[in-house]
Amino acid sequence: MIKPILVDSEWKLKTFLKKVKKEILFIFPDTESKINRMQLEFFSDTLFGEYAILLKSIDKWEKEEKNWLLKNVPLSSQDIMITSNDLELLKKFGTVEDLSCPKQWDFKGWIEEINDICESFGVKIDETEKELILNRTGANVDLIAMEIEKISIVSKSPSLEDIKMLVPIYSTPAIFDFYRLFFEKDPSALDMLKDILEDVHPMIPLRGLEKTSMLIAQMISDEKPDYSWDDIKNISKHLSVPTPQIADLVGFSLGGKKRRNILKLWRYEEINLLIEDFQDAEIKIKNGADPVFVSFELTARWVKGGT
Repeated sequence: MIKPILVDSEWKLKTFLKKVKKEILFIFPDTESKINRMQLEFFSDTLFGEYAILLKSIDKWEKEEKNWLLKNVPLSSQDIMITSNDLELLKKFGTVEDLSCPKQWDFKGWIEEINDICESFGVKIDETEKELILNRTGANVDLIAMEIEKISIVSKSPSLEDIKMLVPIYSTPAIFDFYRLFFEKDPSALDMLKDILEDVHPMIPLRGLEKTSMLIAQMISDEKPDYSWDDIKNISKHLSVPTPQIADLVGFSLGGKKRRNILKLWRYEEINLLIEDFQDAEIKIKNGADPVFVSFELTARWVKGGT
């Protein structure tokens, strides 16, 4: 049996392999003398049926090794699993099992991934806590699984405060400066976005901007002339948002850092138009538009005064 597997996460591959009833022989991209090893394993009758063979990440193999596989894998009677993140390459070996992660912009898909990982570790958390984990780790299944495993050691039913304490923020700090510049309508946000997109997928800052805009919309509806620390703590508790984020948005001084009150720079109608813009951008990207271009286009439009 030949099983090509499309996978881009060690966690998802590990979870899949737990269901394989046979012992597994791994052949990696850096395994020495792979062709000689495979000739022995593929066509040996002495150990037939005792284990399955997994050929890992064949997109990283040398060209002649991949050509050898294409010719000889179909001739073997062994159970052979082949993994790669190259769908077209895998299709040459047969029907593909798709274990790939959700697209960067598929928020619902990522929450479902977190559900599955939580079930694996027996952890019970609510939707707000799942979103917090995703916001802090970014769209990275292996990192999410590592953090949920860490949480499971401390508690099977962690609180929001537990998760805030246990899960660090892995996103680049510059991204939060970008959010601030964007909502201050500062044109220098474009230069910062250019630097950020060298390291992260465009949907990550877009998703962060969208969530911040929704938070601003909630706060504008009950805006105060000034905010005390008690006000900030109450809003933080009510909206399940960290106090430093609320303090930053309303311009409260923390650690000697005084910033502008973002709420005073946006009208309710304007922020609603911005939220619609984010939704349109997501649809464009899902339909095949260049996510980098869409990100720059949206940012340029709003930091220069919106619509």
